[in-house]
Amino acid sequence: MHCDPCLSSCPGSAEIAVLDTIHGARTLAREMVDRGLRATALEVYHENPDMNGYDLVVAPVHLWPGNPAIREARSLGKRVITHHRAVGELLGPPSMRVFELTGTTGKTTSALLLARILSYRERTLSHTTRGIEIWKDGSSRIISSGLSITPANMIPALKEAKAAGAGSLVGEVSLGGCGLADYGILTSLSGDYLVAQGSLWASTAKLQMATLARIGSLLISNMDAAISSDMTFGPGGDVSYDGSALSFRGRSARLELGEGVDLSSYLPGIACAAAASIAAGLSVEEIAEALEGFEGFSGRMMISSRDGLSLLDNSNSGLQVSGISHALDYARGGSLALVAGEEAQTVCEGMDVPALVELLRSRRDEIDLLVLVGERLRPWAEELHALTAPDLPSGLALAEKRAGLDKLLSCVKCFR
Repeated sequence: MHCDPCLSSCPGSAEIAVLDTIHGARTLAREMVDRGLRATALEVYHENPDMNGYDLVVAPVHLWPGNPAIREARSLGKRVITHHRAVGELLGPPSMRVFELTGTTGKTTSALLLARILSYRERTLSHTTRGIEIWKDGSSRIISSGLSITPANMIPALKEAKAAGAGSLVGEVSLGGCGLADYGILTSLSGDYLVAQGSLWASTAKLQMATLARIGSLLISNMDAAISSDMTFGPGGDVSYDGSALSFRGRSARLELGEGVDLSSYLPGIACAAAASIAAGLSVEEIAEALEGFEGFSGRMMISSRDGLSLLDNSNSGLQVSGISHALDYARGGSLALVAGEEAQTVCEGMDVPALVELLRSRRDEIDLLVLVGERLRPWAEELHALTAPDLPSGLALAEKRAGLDKLLSCVKCFR
């Protein structure tokens, strides 16, 4: 890493406070204890733990600086490091090839595409908002689900990768890299947003991908990040994809996706995954062969058909109002049902409800049946002439009962 190790220099008697049990503190503290450190996981949103007895504090990067626990720790002069850094120090360097992805958009899609490509060469494990999956020859099997992409969950992901005999681990990480990666990937820094109760730009946190990078690792970034990197992708970058050909520094290979794939949704992810694969030694031709005929991922603008009804699935944890607007553009023509909203209990950052309501008002005449999902949208049902549902399956069930529809568009922010 670019900074001196902190955990390894702690004396055996040092007490370590790991803050925020909602976002991985228990997993992180347990790993520290297993490695002979004295660590305690602390809940900091409903309790105010006394920080006097601790020598080192490990806090998530998104924790508000005004939180009583972190504020007291700093006032006492305690050394504070991020969860990301602690994970990297505990686990690195791993015994397998590691790819870490972070960014404002496109993390899950890029990670899954990368895992698919790599799996034609070796067994690969991916850890994303979709779950932990083992990949072989382009197909995957879910090993476990329900884990968030908080940095601490790279711990179980790495253990699963070792147990499965994987040669590569592809990990999606929220708000930065941990310093584990052989290849650190910034999918995008566009559409920046504030975290830590408005005190920190997400892009600042995500640049841990660079500041915690270990010596010898490579940085791969979207051109929109506008930072110096070893490999770039996107328009004007080293690697690009225009919907028909994959190009790398003047060399190209023809790549045709499945007929139902929404190209605009997958162009950035394909370029990103291809750039990482090329950095890892694959040829443009190998990558094109691995993605030939790709039909899309569930929840990522994937199109299917059932009993004459065209289903467009765009329900995922990273969904934003702009994604719903794009999906409506794509689904134009014919009679349409839209299931939109959030499963608030399953995601850390909910849907921007005012922006969604404004979108639905402006485009309500395009929608023959509207189903709103989640309690926060229920008050708008009467104005928008909509049905309501508590979750995605219930919302889809309501829409599928309606006869005479041509298309069903699923746009609910949720983990799948």
